[in-house]
Amino acid sequence: MKKISFISVFSLVLLAGCSTTPEQCDPKNTNIGIMDKISCNYSGNYQARIDQKKQILENEQRANQQFKEIYANIEKQKNDTTLSVKQKQAQQQKLKQDLSKLTSEIKAKAKGRDDLLKQVNDIEQQYNQVNKSSKSEVEKQVELDKLNKKLQQLQKALNI
Repeated sequence: MKKISFISVFSLVLLAGCSTTPEQCDPKNTNIGIMDKISCNYSGNYQARIDQKKQILENEQRANQQFKEIYANIEKQKNDTTLSVKQKQAQQQKLKQDLSKLTSEIKAKAKGRDDLLKQVNDIEQQYNQVNKSSKSEVEKQVELDKLNKKLQQLQKALNI
């Protein structure tokens, strides 16, 4: 009789173990009975829940790593852009200095030649207009390059 009752209790525990799911085997669940806890333990539902949570954690860590890489790329592009803008500003400043120096040189060499002095003065006026204009830096750069070429032509004409 004891064997039969033991077998029936064991069968009942085994049957109860098959009826639990990993969601029911939440360790935070305080409303679960002792038989359900045993069932969760022996049916592998606790381990299944642990494996499921590990998978979620790994996925989140991969996503986090991807976001970090994207952020690093954005920061690199931002720094490259800032550097590029500074380089362009430095180039433009150097071009302005070169234009001023060249203009002064040509004025000094062109004394007595009113036609060349008039051209130099026109270029200076255009230079001032470019500097005062509200054009973009790229447009100003193009205009200053044109003025520089004009001054170089005058320089060749004077054999400087």
